[in-house]
Amino acid sequence: MGLKAIDLFAGAGGLSLGFGYAGIEVVGAVENNEHAVMTYKYNIGNHIFEKDITEFTPQQMLKEMKKHKLVQKKSDIDIVGGGPPCPGFSLMGRSKISSLIKSGEWEGSDARHKFIDDKRNKLFLEFVKYVDYFKPKMFVMENVAGMDSYEAEEGSPIIEIILDEFKAIGYENVEVKILDSSDYFVPQKRMRVIFIGSKSKKNRAENYNVFFINNN
Repeated sequence: MGLKAIDLFAGAGGLSLGFGYAGIEVVGAVENNEHAVMTYKYNIGNHIFEKDITEFTPQQMLKEMKKHKLVQKKSDIDIVGGGPPCPGFSLMGRSKISSLIKSGEWEGSDARHKFIDDKRNKLFLEFVKYVDYFKPKMFVMENVAGMDSYEAEEGSPIIEIILDEFKAIGYENVEVKILDSSDYFVPQKRMRVIFIGSKSKKNRAENYNVFFINNN
């Protein structure tokens, strides 16, 4: 049997498509934007739920997947993947929000390199919540490379805070790399920070021969 995954913050289905190319079956996805959901259904499949993930618990997702006969039990999920919204982490997003703060159009503090008052910045905690519930063999989370220079309120690098959240739920083996899509046969220079984690060293990404592919 092949690996099964769920895709959170699925968008139009880019990550799900990649999973499919890698031989991984995506059996459930969550996305809040109706147009993205329509695109996903057209190109990927009908296993996507149009939900606000902050109000759609992992328990509810499992119930829906069972209802639609996508899985039989929680342990069927081998991988949790997703890309929490990133405008607040990107350099462009930070500049825009900072400008809105100065003009009075955004309520909050001016914190270009701190944890700006943007609730989207904390959506990665929803991802952590799903990982904690499903307890997959692995997870893969992507975000903009700008996250690498981002700091939270107390001055700690946001990547370290994210790693601590994963460690707190038992995922000690987490690799973080910044990858350029142009190194992986994509005709676009697009930088992304990728988190890949597992509970056991024997389940590390290299053993699946799926992620961090060496294209030399």
